[in-house]
Amino acid sequence: MNRLVRIALTLFVSATVLIFLVLQRLQRAKEIGVGADANELSRFAKSELQMAYIGMGIVAIMLIAGVVLIITAIAKAKKKPATHG
Repeated sequence: MNRLVRIALTLFVSATVLIFLVLQRLQRAKEIGVGADANELSRFAKSELQMAYIGMGIVAIMLIAGVVLIITAIAKAKKKPATHG
């Protein structure tokens, strides 16, 4: 398997794990927010939401990088001349 494809698959798996971690943070923020005032989340809940947003940004970057690596691998495979042997 191509090295770029292996790196891309690793990025996809890491992004999947990070999505589950972000979902746990969102669940924690929701639980904290229920106990807080109806109009205002506590500072801790806001912090959890901020971390979830940062995590989703990292997931997006990882997925974009993975797609770019796969496109690069496909482009390199098509440019490689056929060996006649």
